[in-house]
Amino acid sequence: MQEKSKKIKILFILSIILLTVILFLGVIINNMKNKKYSLENKTYYEVTLNPNNYFLNDKLKSYNYYIASSIKDIDIYFNYYLKNKTKKNITYSYDITATIKSYANNGTKLVWTKDFNLKNTSNKIEKEIKINENYKLDYQYYANYVKAFQEYYNIKTENYLYVRLNIKINNKDSSYVKLTIPISEDIIEITMKEENTFLKTNKENFILKIIIGFIILAIFTIYLLSKILFNKNNEKAILKTYQDMIITTKNPDINTNNIIYLTNLKDLINIAINNNSNIFNYQNNYYAIIDNIYYIYNF
Repeated sequence: MQEKSKKIKILFILSIILLTVILFLGVIINNMKNKKYSLENKTYYEVTLNPNNYFLNDKLKSYNYYIASSIKDIDIYFNYYLKNKTKKNITYSYDITATIKSYANNGTKLVWTKDFNLKNTSNKIEKEIKINENYKLDYQYYANYVKAFQEYYNIKTENYLYVRLNIKINNKDSSYVKLTIPISEDIIEITMKEENTFLKTNKENFILKIIIGFIILAIFTIYLLSKILFNKNNEKAILKTYQDMIITTKNPDINTNNIIYLTNLKDLINIAINNNSNIFNYQNNYYAIIDNIYYIYNF
């Protein structure tokens, strides 16, 4: 009966744990399907050429190689949309910057840098972030800036122009879109990189909560199972210690009008010792008779 009771307890605990895990997985899957925030970044650029006799079109699309001396402008279209499915407002601001960086030793040592503020905005409080900015970048202006620097010091450097859309969300640097444009090279390739720590942080926080939840569940499971199993082993050890005072009987004669039920085996043993009485065992149940009162554990 005692073994059956413990098995039922263990099965009950395991059932609760399985149900909890299923609920956890449901929350994870639902969160993955219905993200609180989703980003659409459609930033792109076009290169406008100086008048020439070789190119039929004066505009070239993104992700090509370009002859640096032929470039007039680089039209950058910052098209950034952060969709918010929560009901909370988002405080955000953004700016557009350009930075020249000159390197020596094959691009490993920075020797000079120059920052340019192209646009700044004040804080906005909205449900979503929508940024649509078109900036016309005068490529030759920055190329001449670098050329003047090299001529002044009579040096050769490896130079890049970094154009960034910097976004602050809730007063924290959260996102950027960065274009890297080589300068002082005959043929250049423009590359674009995107970083969004706001989405990354929200994702990491969600994963962290899930991990903490599973850890708490694991600790709770280990605690309950160990408590059941430890109590089981502990009772066996107690019975082995006091086996000389335990008598097994096949036909218990118990007066059901004088019963006190106990929840701890040690209490029963202490009562028997204090009254110099034996403990009777019937089908894995234990009791002592003191002054015609039956003290029963797990009957």
